[in-house]
Amino acid sequence: MAKHPTMEHLRIHPEVQQAMSDGSPVVLLETAVTTRGLPRSGWTWQGRDAISDLDPDWNLEGPVNLELATAMSRCVRREGATPATVAIMDGQWHIGLEMERLVRLAGDETAGKASITSIAAALQSGASAGTTVSGALIAASLMKRIVGQAPLVLATGGIGGVHFGWSRQPDVSADLKVMADTPVIVVSAGVKSIVDVVATREWLETLGVPVMGLGTEDFPCFITGVDENAPGVLKVDSESDAARIASLHWNTVDPNGGLLLAVPLDPSAVLDADLVRNANDEAEASATAAGVDGPDRTPHLLSHMAKNTDGRSLIANIQLLLANAKVAARLAGSLASEVS
Repeated sequence: MAKHPTMEHLRIHPEVQQAMSDGSPVVLLETAVTTRGLPRSGWTWQGRDAISDLDPDWNLEGPVNLELATAMSRCVRREGATPATVAIMDGQWHIGLEMERLVRLAGDETAGKASITSIAAALQSGASAGTTVSGALIAASLMKRIVGQAPLVLATGGIGGVHFGWSRQPDVSADLKVMADTPVIVVSAGVKSIVDVVATREWLETLGVPVMGLGTEDFPCFITGVDENAPGVLKVDSESDAARIASLHWNTVDPNGGLLLAVPLDPSAVLDADLVRNANDEAEASATAAGVDGPDRTPHLLSHMAKNTDGRSLIANIQLLLANAKVAARLAGSLASEVS
């Protein structure tokens, strides 16, 4: 008899499994930012003091992608929750990574990123890959089926969305549909700066994804602050308010749907939208001229944007990721109290 495919390809870290069984707060962390989002080199830009202020334990000589992954886990633990870093390694799901595996994943230049459309191929081939938001949400669904129905929270930077020019060539991230179909709260700084914010907000509405804003009625837009042109979001004043709304949504509206809690970047770190747009355009032109494409393009773009903004774009990216991890941990704690 063939093995149950879920059990054969899924490894849940004992700490995560115990927390789920106990009903303790758990925060999922995606890893596409580790494998294809941030540089594998030490800090070479301006702003070293700013990074040390964000996390005194950050090793500025260590790879940025690894330091960020470990810093997010520390943030989650400091807020009383268990981090569950999600990745595919050697053709197997891993929910919760020991440091040894995280170091190996961060240093693996062949590791790509896996979303809902490429996960099965990565598992079949025995590859390693970081998970996108949609990939991490798929892992959450698998874990719920095996361990239990405890509420889960996913922390990320910015979700994917509807790309510009969508009316001519539809380009909509799989993140949106998977969010709509998975009972997990995603905590992000809104959507990535490279997408059409207004169109993305409308798609979330069409898909039935409630969008809450922590302390804001405007839709956060990654490192450029909030977008006042996008349809408004439901303002919540605290993580406990968001937890109560989520609980009511699952119990009385849609037990299988996801929610988004959008957290605006601290105003002191917000970059001017024109600066980000120009830096992104220059980075895109550089990547095209150098023939950089596929999974190598994102780290190339981020590296060039950091250089073109004197490191400010990378600092803002790191700041919002750490802030989202803290919010997600507090939200997970509130959710655990709601169901206890």
